[in-house]
Amino acid sequence: MRLLISIALLLNVFQTNAGHIIGGEMYYDYLGNNNYEFHVSMYKDCDPAGNWADFDANLILVVYSGGAQIQVVNIPFPGSTSVPIVYNNPCVTPPPGLCILNAVYSTVLNLPPTPQGYTVSYQRCCRKPNITNIINPGDTGFTLTSQVPGSANNNYQNSSPRFSNYPPGLVCNNDDLVHDQSATDPDGDQLIYSLVTPFQGGGPPPNAQPTAVGPPYWNVPWVPGFNATAPLGPGAAIAIDPNTGLLTASPNLTGLFQIGIRVQEVRNGVVISETLLDFLLQVFACNIQMEAILPTQEQLPTFVSYCQGLTVNFVNNSYGGTNYYWDFGVAGITTDVSSDFAPTYTYPAPGIYEVTMIVNPTWACTDTAIMIVNVNNELEVEWTSGDSLCILDNSFDFVATTTGPPGTTFDWDFGPNASQTTATGQVVNNIEFSASGFIPVSVEANFNVCNNTFTDSIYIFPEPVSESIIPVDVECEGLTIQFGNSSQNSVMYQWDFGVPGISTDVSTQESPSYTYPGPGNYNVTLISGSSVVCADTSVVSITLNEDLIIAWTSQDSLCITDNSFNFDGTVSGPAHTVYTWDFGPDASIASSNDVDVPGVSFTATGDIPITLTGAFDNCSESVTQNIYIYQAPEIDFAIAPGLQCVPFSAQFIDHSFAETSIQYFWDFGDGNTSTEQNPTNIYTETGPYPITLTIMTSAGCIDTLTLTKQDLVHVRPIPEAGFSIDPDYTDICHSVINFTDESVGAVEYFYWYDDSTSHSSEQSPSYMYYRDGHHWPMQIVTNEWGCKDTAYQGLYIEPFTLYAPNTFTPDGDEFNNIFLPIVYLDVYEWNLQIFNKWGELLFESNDVDTGWDGTGKNGRLVQDGTYVWKLTYVTCEPINPERVKTGHISLLR
Repeated sequence: MRLLISIALLLNVFQTNAGHIIGGEMYYDYLGNNNYEFHVSMYKDCDPAGNWADFDANLILVVYSGGAQIQVVNIPFPGSTSVPIVYNNPCVTPPPGLCILNAVYSTVLNLPPTPQGYTVSYQRCCRKPNITNIINPGDTGFTLTSQVPGSANNNYQNSSPRFSNYPPGLVCNNDDLVHDQSATDPDGDQLIYSLVTPFQGGGPPPNAQPTAVGPPYWNVPWVPGFNATAPLGPGAAIAIDPNTGLLTASPNLTGLFQIGIRVQEVRNGVVISETLLDFLLQVFACNIQMEAILPTQEQLPTFVSYCQGLTVNFVNNSYGGTNYYWDFGVAGITTDVSSDFAPTYTYPAPGIYEVTMIVNPTWACTDTAIMIVNVNNELEVEWTSGDSLCILDNSFDFVATTTGPPGTTFDWDFGPNASQTTATGQVVNNIEFSASGFIPVSVEANFNVCNNTFTDSIYIFPEPVSESIIPVDVECEGLTIQFGNSSQNSVMYQWDFGVPGISTDVSTQESPSYTYPGPGNYNVTLISGSSVVCADTSVVSITLNEDLIIAWTSQDSLCITDNSFNFDGTVSGPAHTVYTWDFGPDASIASSNDVDVPGVSFTATGDIPITLTGAFDNCSESVTQNIYIYQAPEIDFAIAPGLQCVPFSAQFIDHSFAETSIQYFWDFGDGNTSTEQNPTNIYTETGPYPITLTIMTSAGCIDTLTLTKQDLVHVRPIPEAGFSIDPDYTDICHSVINFTDESVGAVEYFYWYDDSTSHSSEQSPSYMYYRDGHHWPMQIVTNEWGCKDTAYQGLYIEPFTLYAPNTFTPDGDEFNNIFLPIVYLDVYEWNLQIFNKWGELLFESNDVDTGWDGTGKNGRLVQDGTYVWKLTYVTCEPINPERVKTGHISLLR
């Protein structure tokens, strides 16, 4: 497959104002006797304009050491040569007129050894103005520099590395680049390659060819989205192998791209010198209409291995072609060809073949692709062995079978637990294993390049351990026993429960239950196995007794006032069993050994636990049940706190107690009654009322209780609120109002004036209102029992108002000849001013009755128009009397 790629060191040959320096590098050779021959290799495009970006007539080389300038050398122009551009794809037409020139400036410098070494630099202007990835490239120059090592370790007698090849001439934006950009070093030192940012240099005229300054040097400024390792921009790939210098790129943008490649010289693990290749890469949009593309053998969809047979189903990824020629690479024959787009071919024998495919073989625009195929017959393998064995005394024989030809070899892997971990040969005998479970075993068959592996498992049963679990104190369990099982490595079980004379006392369950025919001594046998060939046996002796059964009954519940319980026991067990009652500390008798116990009474209420226990030897069985004893009921009630003023809504609260449901009957003393638990009653007349509650219970402790409270309710009268105001209509300048109490039965008074938050507790107060408008003052009166009443009165206070007309006509008739704001209440100060539109004062008066007649200071009538008036005055209002008003007045004639 041909790589249709174009790079540039380069230049935009499509620009008519080209002719710029486009890149370069600096390197040197040590000649002996402290003499070094420096070479500055510069590149430019071939525009004949010869502008100020052409090759230097005299190249200025500057030497620095330890930050100080040592010498300046002028090197005359040596002439230039044309750089060949390799581009021979007949399927793409390259840009016309592409040409690159190279000039190599050389000079010999004598540089005696110094600890600091030397830096030799060259700077000039300018890069091409239309470079894509550098900010303001037309004003960004070049810096080429090289280092001579210091005298330590004699590294100063050094020749620097230099690049061997020029970059290619052009690259398409839809193809890949693979280019050898390696360097050589005369001293044979290690070389390391990387992508770096080039240095800036001289600026535009008159500083196009400056005397180079010493290090450090400024990097060129990248356009956002570009950097040293991504100089082709987002979405494009570029890399250089650090060890071989192989440059690869996949551009996707078009344009000119500045790129820096650095090669470092490493000696004894230390970098002693480096060379920077600063070059321009041109990517152009080319439309590749045809290309031959074949995948590798491994990329074929039908590929499994190189040993899947002699038939290959080929895939053709080419495009743009109309006819094809395939040669499948079989030596000595001419029939191994095809003109199919994607043929299938069966090779005559195993081997490695070079397949050639030509697209459009008879055309001028043709392309060829080559792939290597390796074909071999299929190789299959598997093994067989004996069936599963017990881990005790196991021994296995393994036999491999294969489709391979004679000479196929076998490699066995039996794992770390085998007596022999590996083996060779088709048959392997007497392999023993020290672990149980599934053991993977692998055999690999090999013949030439083909191999195949087969892995399967044998199973080894583990060594079982039989162990039964007998309930603790089994002699107390009765005749039905639940057996447990703690056997290990077992999946098969055989129980024999030891009943003599029968054969049905057996089970294959893991943890069975068995009911014995009677008390006695029995030997229980358990056989546990991991398989039929791996088993273990355990025997346990047990002693069983008759079941101990305990139960009792009594009355359910009784009242505390008259309780007496009869307890009846139901028991069975061995003849020497002793039965004991525990009635608790509140019973008339604490305990008894009789099975039936009558007439037991209790002094406590609630749940009373009663326990009957049967015991023999170290066995016992108990039954605990509860009886219930009810508490005696209690009666009490109260009333919700609060003033009892007529009309009084009394909320009664029941405080009675009973453990069963209660029926209620209330007598409120005013002829009203209720059967609710917490009733409400409204009293409309004053006076004391006796309250009576009767409760009844019909279960548990059955009883009827009555309670009367004489002084719980005493309803009090309320006072009568009333007051008058004088005056009830006034203005804001005369806003003192007199309040006269007219209430009945009150001892405390509260007035709220409905004017902000002002209030009073006097009986008949006076108050000055500060706000005009409607008001609704309120009176609240309280009597000696805290009962209250409320009354309201209406009041209106006129506001202070000012009226100012917006037009007047001083034309001499009898109407509207004077401008004068009018007030309807008293004012104490007055100042009226009139201004024209330039702020000039035309009129001023301090007399509330004197207005403006439309004349100015000269006594003449002013022109028609709009004028500004300002009035400053003090009102008769009780708050904020000082006022300033402004407005406009239109004068018309």
